[in-house]
Amino acid sequence: MLRPALIGVVALGFIAGGASAQSKMDCGALYKSALEKFHKEKAAGVSAEKIANVNRIALRAFDACSAGDEFNATEFFRKLDEEAR
Repeated sequence: MLRPALIGVVALGFIAGGASAQSKMDCGALYKSALEKFHKEKAAGVSAEKIANVNRIALRAFDACSAGDEFNATEFFRKLDEEAR
């Protein structure tokens, strides 16, 4: 009798943990701030190819974040930060 209850509690913990993990990153705010930072600081003095590349990386970061892939989203946002320097 104790075993099914324990399994239920563990399963509920995984479900709750998964729901809270998905809301860790504010994807829209990260995407918007990364692009705003780049466009305010560097976009005027760089080539169209570099601007397109930055926009592609930002979109990949947003897509990964929206899909719950926090690892890749973090890597893409890190790349964006490097591009803005």
